[in-house]
Amino acid sequence: MSDRKRAWEGNGDTNASKKQKSTVTPSHATPSGGALSGDALIAQKRAEIAAKIAAMKKSALGGSPATTPASASASATASPSPPVAEDMARRIADVKKRVSEQQSKLSSRDNPYMAMPQNKKKAPPPPAEPAPQGAGLKMAAHPLLLDNTPTAPQSKKDRYKPMQPKFASIKANVRNAPIPPPAPTPTVSMETSANPYASAASAPTESGFDGAPKERVGRQFRFNPKGKYVQIANQVRQEAQLEQLKQRIAESARKAGLDSEFETLEKHIRREAPPEAEWWDAALLPSKSYNDIEEGMQKLNIRNADSPITLYIQHPIPIPSPMDKNKVVAKPLKLTKKEQKKMRKQRRQAELQDKRDRIRMGLIPPDAPKVRLANLMKVLTSDAVQDPTKVEARVRREVAIRKHQHEKMNAERKLTDEQRREKIDTKKHEEEKKGIYGAVFKVKTLSDPAHRFKVRKNAEQRSLTGVCIFHPNFSMVYVEGAAKFVREYKRLMLHRIAWTEPARERGEEDVELEDAEDDTTADGGKGKGKVAIEGDSEAAPISLEDNQCWLVWEGQLRDRSFNNFKPKSCPTDGAAKEVLGQKLAGYWDQTKNWKPEEEELF
Repeated sequence: MSDRKRAWEGNGDTNASKKQKSTVTPSHATPSGGALSGDALIAQKRAEIAAKIAAMKKSALGGSPATTPASASASATASPSPPVAEDMARRIADVKKRVSEQQSKLSSRDNPYMAMPQNKKKAPPPPAEPAPQGAGLKMAAHPLLLDNTPTAPQSKKDRYKPMQPKFASIKANVRNAPIPPPAPTPTVSMETSANPYASAASAPTESGFDGAPKERVGRQFRFNPKGKYVQIANQVRQEAQLEQLKQRIAESARKAGLDSEFETLEKHIRREAPPEAEWWDAALLPSKSYNDIEEGMQKLNIRNADSPITLYIQHPIPIPSPMDKNKVVAKPLKLTKKEQKKMRKQRRQAELQDKRDRIRMGLIPPDAPKVRLANLMKVLTSDAVQDPTKVEARVRREVAIRKHQHEKMNAERKLTDEQRREKIDTKKHEEEKKGIYGAVFKVKTLSDPAHRFKVRKNAEQRSLTGVCIFHPNFSMVYVEGAAKFVREYKRLMLHRIAWTEPARERGEEDVELEDAEDDTTADGGKGKGKVAIEGDSEAAPISLEDNQCWLVWEGQLRDRSFNNFKPKSCPTDGAAKEVLGQKLAGYWDQTKNWKPEEEELF
């Protein structure tokens, strides 16, 4: 306690003693026994304040300090003050005790091991003191501070129950996390809270008493709600799709000419005035107006230094024609078999003579003798006579080695399946660079499965795209591709396929196809082959006696219209034109109205 406070307390004691003296002395009282004078009232109030301070000190220190004669006399004079101060101190102590009990209960609820009894023998619970009732300083504690709920008996299993964490470690345990109860706020009388000289132990704070420490609650993880980033991603995708849609609309409008629709309408409504000078004449006119011509030719920029007309001639850069790449190169003279053998013999003789000359000059070492079983005795005369078995074994081994090396070199030069396919595709692309050609065929009846198979398979093997349309009256075949492959397909349709011969039955002997000397057959092989029947065997057969195929049109195209070759069944003309598209719909009418020359004569 500071010196200032002690001095104040000493003054209080002296004031209390002075008040006691004044109360004892009968000279302060009025002769008629009425109210006290002003000095007497002040002394009485000071005595009451000193008694309250002494009682508060007693309750804070926990003991009964020695009473000074001034305080004793003050307590004797002011009879109602000591009981009031003692009652207030008892209530403050009771509130502190209940707050500590509440804190211990909260900690034991979070940790079950805190609630385990320390001794095996159960001690009888202390009798609960009845809470004093009243108002003002005699008012009881707040009902929230009183714990009237009976404690449930704890089983042996609950004693060793694992302690729950105070915060949720994962999102799934957020609902099961213990929620700390709100801290109790004890009610304190106005006099105690307004007293700045109360002891530090009993002085209230904002969160309660200092004797009741505030429980610290751990922070919980704040997980993002489900679907948050999914919504963000969907929003980004929608924005990207909207931008793409805007771009497509702008491109389509630009292609259709809708972007300049308003400008076109304005031009139609009101025609623009002619310019002062055309752009090709603006460089010759100094004032950019045709009025310069009326003034005279001297003012024009014709013979001046700034004139665009000079004595130099501008020659345009020559651009190669697109048909230059399709120039027909003169093929070399084709030799007969006898001439080819003679040329090969002469070339090999020249190479051998060159090699012999190099060996004679010592530039390269001579080759080892090539010994065979036929010339064994001529090459190895002495060795063969001495040990013919050993020499024969050596010769056979050398022959086997030469054969193995020869086969190995052939295998290394041989292309793999992938290289062979790549070579074929490269040749197809080179042929397509020369130009795209198309052809239209009209077939009277294309109901035979073997004919359908040949038409489709040969188009796929030659990288031809198009469509085969089956109509009740006739069938139309449209193909497009390289000129070489279209030419081969044309020979197939007009000469190789026997349109009047039906497909053979399954299980019969193989038949030899016509023109077996051609490169490929319908099934991709040479000579003989089997044809699969794809139609329905139960359907009525259609006569192929008058069946025939005609070439309706062939010519060069700008680009392809189909990505592959596909057959389509179209019962009506509208369906056939829809398959061909607006660009090729005219071919259907041309094929439908086309007639061979012999029919037109009659």
